[in-house]
Amino acid sequence: MAHQALLLAAATGGSQVLVAVLYLLAARGVTPSEFGSTVAGIALGTAAAGFIDFGTNNHWTRELARGTLALDEFNGRLLSKIVIALLAAAVWCGATLLLVPGSLIWIAGPIAVALVANQACQVQLRSAARGDLVALVIVADRVFASVIFFVLLAVSVSTPTALWISLSVGSIGAAILGRRLAQHGGRTARVRFRFPWRGAHYFGLTVVATSSQALDLTLLSSVAGSAAAGVYGAVSRWTQPMSLLAAAFSSALAPYAARSADLRATWLEVRRAIWMPAAAIVLALAVFFAAPAVVDLLLGGSYSGSAAVLQVLALVVIPSIICQPLVVVLQAMHRDRFVAVVMLIAALGQLTLVAVLARGAGALGAATAALVAQLFIFIALGVGVFRLRARQSSGVPK
Repeated sequence: MAHQALLLAAATGGSQVLVAVLYLLAARGVTPSEFGSTVAGIALGTAAAGFIDFGTNNHWTRELARGTLALDEFNGRLLSKIVIALLAAAVWCGATLLLVPGSLIWIAGPIAVALVANQACQVQLRSAARGDLVALVIVADRVFASVIFFVLLAVSVSTPTALWISLSVGSIGAAILGRRLAQHGGRTARVRFRFPWRGAHYFGLTVVATSSQALDLTLLSSVAGSAAAGVYGAVSRWTQPMSLLAAAFSSALAPYAARSADLRATWLEVRRAIWMPAAAIVLALAVFFAAPAVVDLLLGGSYSGSAAVLQVLALVVIPSIICQPLVVVLQAMHRDRFVAVVMLIAALGQLTLVAVLARGAGALGAATAALVAQLFIFIALGVGVFRLRARQSSGVPK
């Protein structure tokens, strides 16, 4: 696991640095209002991808790792989910372009389809603990996106437009690469339509709740205006390298946790790479203290409000780094329902707080709402792990 986590962390961290650079370049030279409209559409597409997925990727990973999901069944579910996503995106784009012609929310459609395809095509590699190949796909995604971004800039496409197009194309290219690597160059048998969400259950509710939290940017734009969304969106991605280090750690942990008999066995795997989330926490603290100087240097005076937002988001990342592997472990130990309930409460609470706090505090209010929600998740999941440990120690069956 330590080897897989290291590869995934390196790839994820590097790719998110590239994304942060793209967001930075896209924000420079345009007003916060113009940039805010674009990132709000991207955030909506990201959330929509989570809704469409509905936990299937995590469920498929666990079942493939256990050997309880046949490959032809998996291929059918994979293709069916992508086709459904395409149809839903086509309807969304047509409806929004017709009903709201001046809005950019239609770009959520292509963003969602690209993410759904990209993430689903990594499942087979993740379940086989092929972190090396998953890392290659992750890096390829961002490299493709960066190349497309600069090509579009070279032909005088506006930076916000170049941003969402490059992110979409990069994900599609990564999906194709991931599928080819999983097939090992062989031919795929004919697949039939399968209901992709069969058996997802509480995995789906957890993913929906987590994806709903990404709607904070869209809600902020509606409540406090696109300028506030621009202030928030300009730095919201800057914490992704830290939080996604934890995601890489958790992704590597998933197939091993699925095969573990109890928490003790899982810990034997976790402790070999525990330095990784610890390093991410240290990096988050560094971002907190450096935020004012970094924002002023990179974004300029028009984004001065982003410094305080970045500091709060850096604090949000710290409990998130711990919570992500806790979610994986609890789900592997058949605590799917508990995790789903916790995440649903946190998501509803966060969006409610955004609606309330953003009216007076703008972007800083949205960041504060995220911090409150993440602290709740941390405390609740911690209680869940301690209760599970006590049950296992006392010999109570699962």
